[in-house]
Amino acid sequence: MPQRTPLLINPKAGSLFRSGLKAWLDEQRHIFRIVPTRSAEELTEKARSLAENGARVVAVAGGDGTLMNAAQGLIGTGAAMGILPCGTMNVFARELGIGSRRFQVALDAILSGEYREVDVFTINKRPFLQMAGFGPDARIIKLITPQLKRRLGAAAHIVTGIKVAVEHHPTITLTLPNGESAQGTQIILGNGKRYGGEAHLFADARYDDGLLDAAIIQLASTGILFEVLGLMTHRGATERNTTDFTQLRQITEATITADGKLAYHLDGDYAGTLYPGEEAYIERLPHRLRVCVPAIPVPVTPLGRLLAHPMVETLREKLQALDEI
Repeated sequence: MPQRTPLLINPKAGSLFRSGLKAWLDEQRHIFRIVPTRSAEELTEKARSLAENGARVVAVAGGDGTLMNAAQGLIGTGAAMGILPCGTMNVFARELGIGSRRFQVALDAILSGEYREVDVFTINKRPFLQMAGFGPDARIIKLITPQLKRRLGAAAHIVTGIKVAVEHHPTITLTLPNGESAQGTQIILGNGKRYGGEAHLFADARYDDGLLDAAIIQLASTGILFEVLGLMTHRGATERNTTDFTQLRQITEATITADGKLAYHLDGDYAGTLYPGEEAYIERLPHRLRVCVPAIPVPVTPLGRLLAHPMVETLREKLQALDEI
């Protein structure tokens, strides 16, 4: 019998059951060897240990934050990360052509032998794979409680966003190594095109070009939301379609400071608060992360993007649950 692929999971994660992954895994026991974890730190340690003990592929079940924790243990080891996307947004899995909760596609990617090398950037030595944000988007993530997320799913971001929209936001400064700087009230960093599901925020971003795309938005309150939605409507920001309120940069390193308390997130997980006088240092790691990708990426049509949006998926799940009552 071929050796089974180790699969890191949190057995108590509600997403395993809500996504249907738990039931699907019951039929794949001949392929995976379940490796339970109890914390983000343990997940990182077990990923590293499996790679150092010869695993060519280490599979991970979870959303973007869970994948980031596993990546910390796999970067530089040569082992590839297999992805079973069962989180709320699954942005990184969508970027790789696996899609969200497409478990058979994810399995085909793990078994296909197809790999990609993905750039990894860090903020104050903490890595992220797909996106990071400084400002209101991180503030929203900070305020979303686990109970609210369980009740509303992706819609929790909208409910919390209304509250954050009326708050005062500090001025953020991004400074490049040559001394050039840009200021705004929201900075979004993207290692790929997607942000918040299938929507594209950066039209020209690639996860393997050695560059990190940055959007610096100079608006207040609800203006930030409308600016981001406008860029998504245009399939992502370019120099041709941005307004006077948004600046674009492609960077390999930079520092971020603010004149007030500034929340930031990494791959959709609240990562901390930056205080006046402190700096967040952005840099690219010398090693890339190897990931399993499908030989044929999931095709996404405009209608497919709409149906694949996390809020639409959540609504469909709730309607299905009502039908079963």
